Amino acid sequence: MKRIYLVLLLTAVLLSISAVSATDDFAISNDTLEIDNVDEMPLQNQADLNQGEELQSDDDPALETSTDTVANDTKKVQVPSKATTKNVKSTYGTPAKFTLKLTDQDGEGISGKLVTFKVNDKVYKIKTDSKGIATLKLNYKAGKYTIKYSVSGFTGKNTYTVNNKVTMTILKWGNKGDVSKINLIKKNMPKNKWVKEAVDATKKGNPLLKFQGGKGKTVFITAGVHGNELSSQVAAMKLINYLSKHPIKGTVYVIPFVNINAITHKVRHTGTDYNRVAHKSGTISNKIVNLVSKYDCDAYGDFHTTQPGGIPGKDIVMGSAGPAKKCKSMTNYIAKHAKVHKKIYKYAGEQYPGALADNVNKKGIPGVICEVMLPHNTVTAKTVKTSYSMMRYLLKFNSVI
Repeated sequence: MKRIYLVLLLTAVLLSISAVSATDDFAISNDTLEIDNVDEMPLQNQADLNQGEELQSDDDPALETSTDTVANDTKKVQVPSKATTKNVKSTYGTPAKFTLKLTDQDGEGISGKLVTFKVNDKVYKIKTDSKGIATLKLNYKAGKYTIKYSVSGFTGKNTYTVNNKVTMTILKWGNKGDVSKINLIKKNMPKNKWVKEAVDATKKGNPLLKFQGGKGKTVFITAGVHGNELSSQVAAMKLINYLSKHPIKGTVYVIPFVNINAITHKVRHTGTDYNRVAHKSGTISNKIVNLVSKYDCDAYGDFHTTQPGGIPGKDIVMGSAGPAKKCKSMTNYIAKHAKVHKKIYKYAGEQYPGALADNVNKKGIPGVICEVMLPHNTVTAKTVKTSYSMMRYLLKFNSVI
């Protein structure tokens, strides 16, 4: 009985081991396993899988789509490439503009950049506008100035030139002619616009030229009071040429041809000596005295020539000690620097009551008579130079040049 039990037990163990081995063989066997009594599991339609919604992965960049386009709004960085400027010219009393244009490599203006301008000792700081332009407004007295600028690493300089303002009025006092018909005047005319206009104006009346260069003293000059005294008239034309090209500090009036009738006839006067009637109302010389007073002038100079052996008969400047207080010192200054003689009267009008300079002096305005010696109706380079020199020292004494 025990033997049968052991045999059955051993058989059971062997069957258990066989079952385990069969399970292991199922996992790795290529044989077909047939199972009865199991319902068939239907497979999902492959076509349905292929035609259905596609499986999408968040990691696939190709599947990341959007109907919105992302704009590339990165702002262009403008790098300053060029600063453009140019010299400026103007006339006294006329505002001017100096501009600097800052551009990038594409030629487009750069806005908002601070530009430093320096004109002499004055400093200006101005930003460029939407077009890249910085504008410096200027209105200086006559002169030549240097404008220095700096912006974004660029530096440079330009010139700002202010010329004297020149105007001409024709005084229609019934005194006219054509002084260009006088050969020595025509021959000695400087090539200058204003000289030409003054000469042409004598056909209508007396030309009065006004030169303005800024705040300062006012000086009035005349020549040709006696028609045949030509060197002083040529010197006056030379002065007009100078004043139209060089800056002054103040105002200068010039009548280069006073007695036009006498000039065109090559005579001292045509019946009335203008230098003897300045105290008589209505005369041309008296009208000049009134203009000098009206324009509130600080000084006056009347320019003549004198014949050898005549009175005064030498290169000389004449003035008076009174009533104009500065007349004496002005006379001394001109004589010293122009290297001419001098004569100072105690009181204006003492010798010639009707002289222009004396009647100006009587109004409290320093006035002098300046003479150079040579025969009438002649011109020499030396006498023109001396007469012109006295004109310049008259202006220098009054700090106009």
